[in-house]
Amino acid sequence: MAKEEFIKVESTGDIWKPKEKGEEKIGMVEDIIEGKFGKQYILLVGDDAIKTPSHRVLQNRMADVKRGQTVKIIFLGTELPTVKGNNPTAMYDVFIRK
Repeated sequence: MAKEEFIKVESTGDIWKPKEKGEEKIGMVEDIIEGKFGKQYILLVGDDAIKTPSHRVLQNRMADVKRGQTVKIIFLGTELPTVKGNNPTAMYDVFIRK
């Protein structure tokens, strides 16, 4: 039996992992990916493609965003969890270009 060869599948765009309050990304929504943990958005930011994290607050703010729209996402920091043992909640503001 011949040995099968495989090619590694690379992710589309790097996932944006904001750390500092006030970090922002402005870009055009190229694609919306429905995944196991909700939606992720592929944004064209200059010559780069980035993928948004699957944070619940960000997904809620981006619910009405469609492909082709330009958005501005601002990371507001994190809030402590209300349930012991849960992770902090990442907070965002989202703006859509008119």
